Amino acid sequence: MVEMNQIPAEVRWSLATRATTAIPIAYGRAIRGRFGSGFEDLDEEVWEEIGKSQAGLARAFNFPLRDAGDVARAFGTLSVLLLGPELQGEVKVAEGRDCAALYTTACPMVSRAREVGEETNSLCPACRAYTATAVSSLNPEYGVTYRSGICVGDRRCEVQIEPRR
Repeated sequence: MVEMNQIPAEVRWSLATRATTAIPIAYGRAIRGRFGSGFEDLDEEVWEEIGKSQAGLARAFNFPLRDAGDVARAFGTLSVLLLGPELQGEVKVAEGRDCAALYTTACPMVSRAREVGEETNSLCPACRAYTATAVSSLNPEYGVTYRSGICVGDRRCEVQIEPRR
């Protein structure tokens, strides 16, 4: 019998996060299959709760959260921690402005949706709820603006983080 510690940590992490990113898609399908439409906001509420968890994680790991660059880096790192190494992208901080952009080039949620034949655009509201709530939980002085999204057919997601007006 193979023991847990004999399975490489990278493989364990990959398998765990693949399962985690598949759960919301399966859950959404089950709700729609049983109750029909009208329950789409349940996904958003679940992802808002997951977004709120970023504040506690940021405190636990002592992430700086002073400006848009700090918030963007913390959000990106914590999102990979929660969603797995398949989530890939980069953060770019604007020079001379309190503004940062997150560019996501690979999304595990989109990958799982494609694997099971789910429409990827159905992921967008929950992802936006997660992102907005997470950023606000990290520093309530900052908000997000969405520029593009993989789930709606763009080649990457672009999210701008800057002070709320």
